[in-house]
Amino acid sequence: MIVSAYIGQDRFTGLRNDDAAKLTHVNFAFALVKDGKASVSHWKNGENVRRFILKKGPIKAVLSIGGWGAGGFSPAVATAERREVFAQSMADIVNDYGFDGADLDWEYPCDGSAGIEFSPEDKPNFTALVVLLREKLGKDKIVSMAAGASESCVRSLEIDKLVPLMDLFNIMTYDMAKWSAASHHTSLYKSDISHSMYGDKAIRLYREAGVPREKITLGSAFYARIFYNVDGINCAANGEAPGFSGGYPDTMAKVNAAGGFLYDEKAEAPYAYNAKEKNFITFDNERSLKAKRKYVKTEGLAGIMFWEYSCDDSNSTLLNAVALD
Repeated sequence: MIVSAYIGQDRFTGLRNDDAAKLTHVNFAFALVKDGKASVSHWKNGENVRRFILKKGPIKAVLSIGGWGAGGFSPAVATAERREVFAQSMADIVNDYGFDGADLDWEYPCDGSAGIEFSPEDKPNFTALVVLLREKLGKDKIVSMAAGASESCVRSLEIDKLVPLMDLFNIMTYDMAKWSAASHHTSLYKSDISHSMYGDKAIRLYREAGVPREKITLGSAFYARIFYNVDGINCAANGEAPGFSGGYPDTMAKVNAAGGFLYDEKAEAPYAYNAKEKNFITFDNERSLKAKRKYVKTEGLAGIMFWEYSCDDSNSTLLNAVALD
């Protein structure tokens, strides 16, 4: 089973003890699109990444480009000439560092919700980019994408054309809470506290669109989202995106301050509500991650991925829940 970590390179100094044996893939985030080319000129820990790749053993190290609010994709793929430049620059970085492949985290084609450039032509242009990237990297390198968990994200992709080109669709089944009410952000199933989108539904959307099970990883969150100034569970919020915890230790400190967590067995999701501070906390924990691992095995999916490695605690509590039976 694939266990794939997204790792912010700016915080990366190496893996914790014994974690290398628990991971199959690491996606170093993020390269950015600058002047129509892939770039890692902003990286501060590039040499740490190079050293890791030299000694990584069987782990697949993948270069991930983009992230929420990272623009430049739409103009970079708008013409054949621009796509050639972009794809070549991506391949050059992969080959220079010795990465095992490339991961496209464009959030999202045909969608300007993150404040980035977009166009209806992003849909075919994204496919054309992937065709070029596959040609330049060859069949032995990984080509994957971080795919949004929504109907609109599925509709904005030429799934039938992408499936033969892509090794993995990493489905971002987190940040799925409805901003209008305190709700789960990474639940596996539907419940009264879930938004209209949840993990199982997102996976089924991609399956119905034609993505085979063996090319899908289910997303999980090593961080919490926090709704501030809400009157209770599933109560109206101010419509703004909820805040973030700093990582699992910070999440648990907030949960303990709230008097501990509750568990939504229907959704397979933990949560907490701090009545004094009026904060609703939604997150993954050991129990929910084990439920996701079981789901992946039952459904025959490729594996599970998570954002983000440095959010775990020093004992790798969350990674152990994902990786170990």
